[in-house]
Amino acid sequence: MKMSLVDLGKQLLEAARKGEDDEVRTLMASGAPFTTDWLGTSPLHLAAQHGHYSTAEVLLRAGVSRDARTKVDRTPLHMAAADGHAHVVDLLIRNGADVNAKDMLKMTALHWAAEHNHRDVVELLVRYGADVHASSKFDKSPFDIALDKNNPETLVILQLEMSSASLVSSLQQTPK
Repeated sequence: MKMSLVDLGKQLLEAARKGEDDEVRTLMASGAPFTTDWLGTSPLHLAAQHGHYSTAEVLLRAGVSRDARTKVDRTPLHMAAADGHAHVVDLLIRNGADVNAKDMLKMTALHWAAEHNHRDVVELLVRYGADVHASSKFDKSPFDIALDKNNPETLVILQLEMSSASLVSSLQQTPK
């Protein structure tokens, strides 16, 4: 029995959510479209959200959009950062994901990592040049969010980065 494209697309979403690499490959080879669910969530969003590194890698190699947006403008990087999957965050950024992409709340992956106190993800995003001064829709920086959430380790990382960023900035503006 031949499956419809809609069914193939739904199965691809489910296989990505479960981290079933072989099933993802089989479905793509069968012509499954890179569809999204009703929230605009793509197979890569689901693989990233659930920490399935190898599935995310398979999808990226197949050419899925690394910066695809859900209906609330969240990218796969937002999902991986919010759920603390540093290995997937690293994979996405190495594959060209926009480290400073903002969602509907104008939150970056760094905001989400700070929100959920994923210190390793915060360190990784900072190392990849995430903007520590980015302001959300509610005028909150990642530091403000870490402060609100009482996450001391995350606060220290962000404070150090903010200090070094302002030091570099002031050194660049010093007349020679």
